[in-house]
Amino acid sequence: MSVSLIRGTILAVVVASAAAVAAYFAYGDISANEQAPANDPVVATIDGEKIHRSDLESLKEQITKQVPQLASVDLDAVYKGLLDRAIDQKLVAREAGKTGLADSADIKTRLKEVEGELVRHAWIAEAIEKKLTDERIKTRYEELVKDIPNEEEVRARHILVDDEGKAKQLIAKLRKGAKFEDLAKAESQNPGPSEDGDLGYFTRANVVPEFADAAFAMEKGDISKAPVKTQFGWHIIQVSDKRPVQAPKFEDVADQIREELTTKVAAEVLSDLRKEAAIEVFNPDGSKPTD
Repeated sequence: MSVSLIRGTILAVVVASAAAVAAYFAYGDISANEQAPANDPVVATIDGEKIHRSDLESLKEQITKQVPQLASVDLDAVYKGLLDRAIDQKLVAREAGKTGLADSADIKTRLKEVEGELVRHAWIAEAIEKKLTDERIKTRYEELVKDIPNEEEVRARHILVDDEGKAKQLIAKLRKGAKFEDLAKAESQNPGPSEDGDLGYFTRANVVPEFADAAFAMEKGDISKAPVKTQFGWHIIQVSDKRPVQAPKFEDVADQIREELTTKVAAEVLSDLRKEAAIEVFNPDGSKPTD
């Protein structure tokens, strides 16, 4: 996990509490890009001042700190919105620069506060990065793997319908040679993510009891002889595999473990700071606590 991602996980960006109009301009900023490479096209000009595609990419990256979902969105999908914001920011910055506001005491105070907040963010992010080593993540993974219960998991397909008679008709078709996947695609009310009825691997705890009792009583390759009734309707089940519960690969869960440990490590960093300092706290009125 990068330092910037940890910063976003631990602390909110200081400008997040700004009013809506101010936030429009605060979330991301663009600056002049005089050294833009040849593959960085100009996407707009304002009285001759150029805005490059890289300016929009930088703006998108900054806004993503406030709206993480934007990270998975292609720039072209939000191109017009980013371009409008970039133009607005340039216009407002140009007009603001004419007023001398940058030299006002209020602005200087606020900039100092922002600077302090950014430095704090950077420091704690680096402190976390130093303590959150690959070895510690691996150790946590091994602890989690050790705690995985020794139980069985099943991989199954299902066809879900709302009528028992319909379910029995489909079972009859399967006995005559119809492909389970084809019937799941054509008839199931909830064929699953793969659209062919495949539910993947699951343990008893992952599904409702009636479904679990039926599926785990079957052998690999079996199709339920009778419809299985649950709160969702009538199921026809095909078991495609049975095995002991498998531990996930380290590389598949390392990022999740890092996120889990980040909060714990941050608390350790702050605790260490408190231990090294002589801290005395008082009541809201400034008096010393009596106990």
